[in-house]
Amino acid sequence: MKKIRIAVADDQNLFLEGLVNLLGTNPEFELVGQAENGRVLLNQFKNMPTLPDIALVDMNMPIMNGVELNAVLHREYPSIKVIVLSVHGEERYMSKMIEAGACGYLKKNCETHELFQTITSTHQLGFYFNRDAVNAMRNAAHYRKSGIQNLNNIPISLTERELLILKMICDELTNTEIAEKLFISSRTVDGHRTNLLGKIGCKNTAGLVIFAIKYGIFEVQF
Repeated sequence: MKKIRIAVADDQNLFLEGLVNLLGTNPEFELVGQAENGRVLLNQFKNMPTLPDIALVDMNMPIMNGVELNAVLHREYPSIKVIVLSVHGEERYMSKMIEAGACGYLKKNCETHELFQTITSTHQLGFYFNRDAVNAMRNAAHYRKSGIQNLNNIPISLTERELLILKMICDELTNTEIAEKLFISSRTVDGHRTNLLGKIGCKNTAGLVIFAIKYGIFEVQF
């Protein structure tokens, strides 16, 4: 079984050491990098034969913090999924980082099982948002200023068919499964998916799910 490759960036030595030891207890994980700030971690990536699948990133670090590191990874290493670990539990921090491309956000005092679940789900699905993160997205003030907007804050509208397919995508249905339910071809479903990505301005399924949660199109069950 292929292990999930993980890199960690945190400037608190005691927390970093504890996190590394904790990850080592899970046979499904492989630690491939650890650093005290974002700049050091990026330098490590240059010499890695295979990049990590997941980056666990602290928000507050010297030289290059988690906000800056997330932006670089999202732009230059889009295959690496970022999970934020932070002492900040305020909704404004959560919504900011998720909107900037983070695939998950956990407070540092989270339970071990939630950390492991977040890593596994993010690797498999491309994202994992707990109740706090979902509420943060829904409650962010700028989400309520007007109607539906894409990621560039441009108003858009979705057809009934697009909304239906978006909900099915959020339910983790494949193109083939969606096609069977709607009695259309997989190619037609793929066309709708491409149109949704273009309208919303995101690159992948995780972006579609974030958008759907934010505007109440998809309800997450806890």
